Amino acid sequence: MSEPYQVAVEAMENRQARVTITIPEALADPVLRKTARRVAGEIRIAGFRPGKAPYEVIVRRVGREALVQESLDALFDLAYTDAIAQSELAPSGRPSLSDYTAEPISLTLVVPLQPVADLGDYRSNLRIPMPQVIIADEDVDKLVDEMRDQRSAWSPVDRPAQFGDMVTVDISGMAGEDQVIQREGWDIELSDTDDGLVPGLNAAFVGMAIGETKSFVLTYPDSSTSQWAGHAVEFNTTMQGVKAKVAPTDEELAQEAGDFPDYAALRAHLRGNLEEERRGQAETDYRHAVLEAVVANAVTLDFPLQLVEDEQARMLEEYKDEYRNLGLDFESYLRYTQQTAEQVSEGLRPMAEGRVKQKLALAATARAENVHLHAEDLESEIESVARTMKDDQAESYRTLMHSEGGQMYLLEQLINRRSLDRLVAIAQGNPLPPDVHDQDEGHDEGHDEGHDEGHDEGHDEGHDEGHDEGHDEGHD
Repeated sequence: MSEPYQVAVEAMENRQARVTITIPEALADPVLRKTARRVAGEIRIAGFRPGKAPYEVIVRRVGREALVQESLDALFDLAYTDAIAQSELAPSGRPSLSDYTAEPISLTLVVPLQPVADLGDYRSNLRIPMPQVIIADEDVDKLVDEMRDQRSAWSPVDRPAQFGDMVTVDISGMAGEDQVIQREGWDIELSDTDDGLVPGLNAAFVGMAIGETKSFVLTYPDSSTSQWAGHAVEFNTTMQGVKAKVAPTDEELAQEAGDFPDYAALRAHLRGNLEEERRGQAETDYRHAVLEAVVANAVTLDFPLQLVEDEQARMLEEYKDEYRNLGLDFESYLRYTQQTAEQVSEGLRPMAEGRVKQKLALAATARAENVHLHAEDLESEIESVARTMKDDQAESYRTLMHSEGGQMYLLEQLINRRSLDRLVAIAQGNPLPPDVHDQDEGHDEGHDEGHDEGHDEGHDEGHDEGHDEGHDEGHD
């Protein structure tokens, strides 16, 4: 028996195929007749009651082209699955209709195909030294200075003002006949890097003693956002008070900061915290660098653009969630930046493409390295996270993670993490991480050859609706 559909396949770039499906009239006819009955109930045809006009009359009235157009969704549902099976293609997502004809009836679709990932000989070539974390005395000094400044207090002094002081002044300023400022008891912290109201104002108070009066002229720069830009202003001031910042001694600081036995113990504590923080950041940066190196040195990472578009959509939703969590309105942000959501999404495209490549690299690593999980691994992860939450939040989290979507989300998250663990170990020349087991090299190659086409993104595509974690390890 002959095949029911004529299927023509044309390869396209970016892992897509143009598939033209010609549908035999005998198969299309019931679909067109069903559409015609629906159309007949929506239009008036002279000589016939609504819905009672014969099929041939409806075709003459609306035209075959219009009838086929109205039937496109149904024709697609009829033909796509069987036609794709005939073509032996491995789609990775939803196709898009690019064209159709009414005589004969044919649909031309652009079908995204499974990505192809070939990471090359990363086991031999992936070597990246882990950068050392060095905490210099100057780094600790900076933290101490910040703590000391936060715990300093203003104390009156009987001397002329200098930079770093807090002064209390009466001030008036006139630009011709217009009053620019009139304030009494105005507190100003004198900074040698901040010009304050107008350039030169802070410096003008330096050297003034309590009770001293002073007049001076300053000009607002033309670039100022003030209404007085470009205007010369005559200021008259009286110094009412001067305060200096009194910092705690080393031992006082040690006591105030946490009841440390002495100043050396405080510095040791700060050094330890800083080292832990920088080690964590260094590890995150290193993992990202390793994954980026794998992506950059891959022989092939070929994928349909639809994956990038899907990732852009996910990232845009992440942006909206971030704004909602901050109590802000994303639409207000768009108005403020004079952008559309489409423009924001397009700006995310390079990052989205990077995420897709990272996902594919991690999926290929998982297969090549035989990364696998057990049910107890998922339970352990759920409980580990739940223990960091309040009781009601923890229970909600457990319920979510035990749902089908939650389990798939967690599965991908852990597989990605362990795959990256393996790449990190390879990059450092270390032994295998726990729970990751090498396969025989010959088996690895056969595994990759047989599954590159069919597995790279089928996993991701199947989970798109259920979760959004494929990128978590991809952009540590």
